[in-house]
Amino acid sequence: MKTKPLPYLCGGIFLVLLTEAKGKAASRRQLRSGKKDRVSNRNMLEALIQMVVPSFQQPLAGRTFEGDTSDYRACKVAYGENLPFDDDVEIQAFDKRVKTQYITVLKEMDEFVDSFLRTDSDERMKWLIQSLLILMEEDKLITPETPFFIASAPVLKSDLLALDHYCLSSLLLGIWHFIVMNRPDNETGRRTFEALHDRADEMHAKWVFKSSFGSSYPREFDFDLFGTTDAGGEAEECTEETKKAPADEAEAEVIDAEVVEDGSGQEQRKTEQTLNNNGRIYHQQAQTIYNIEHIDVFNG
Repeated sequence: MKTKPLPYLCGGIFLVLLTEAKGKAASRRQLRSGKKDRVSNRNMLEALIQMVVPSFQQPLAGRTFEGDTSDYRACKVAYGENLPFDDDVEIQAFDKRVKTQYITVLKEMDEFVDSFLRTDSDERMKWLIQSLLILMEEDKLITPETPFFIASAPVLKSDLLALDHYCLSSLLLGIWHFIVMNRPDNETGRRTFEALHDRADEMHAKWVFKSSFGSSYPREFDFDLFGTTDAGGEAEECTEETKKAPADEAEAEVIDAEVVEDGSGQEQRKTEQTLNNNGRIYHQQAQTIYNIEHIDVFNG
């Protein structure tokens, strides 16, 4: 039997990292009192599917979507009646939207980040970005020449990993698009799922995510949460105030400042950081990236 690659960045593993970084879920007491758990795993997967199949809705009867979500997250299934990742027509339409209506799709990912990931802790978002970059680097089936749509024009993996500024929603969209288009075999990620978790000792016990994964990264970077803002009805990319990772601030090329009105009659200067998702990329020599074999989580 052919050994499954390790690590393998697929939809289930992507969902694992998203659910580990998500905002706090509603407690059992809150759920009993009628509060809805908006950041549930199934709601997150539904929102991701809706980017591909806009008409998709969670089923109200039959096999629970919560069970489908758990199986997909654990890399036990790739598609099914409630997991339309084998719908070639919708997948090709999604690919076309990303390549021709990038800002529109990026806004959808902005809404995803705002609904499920936005927290008071920038550290959680930094961890998510680091974890994704580590998996991208160590997944050797993703070649350095593999393009990712983290901007309206694709950026190669080698260039993406050398950046010192990231936009979270753009990065998530680029990886989700790559997965939908190139990683239909979600079950191949099962070995990676098991490596990222401590095994459940008892039948039906939950697998516990290894918190040490992604806790450190060899390069410093800045990041924004959102890829678009609506200013005067016109979409602008990555103009949110940059979130600084807690380390020495990296030097960043700044585009000429533009004087804008803040709505109160007062003028203030607005600058844009180097990466604005418009295809303009500058490079920084990356230091040595972690070898996945040397991270405890992948030592079996």
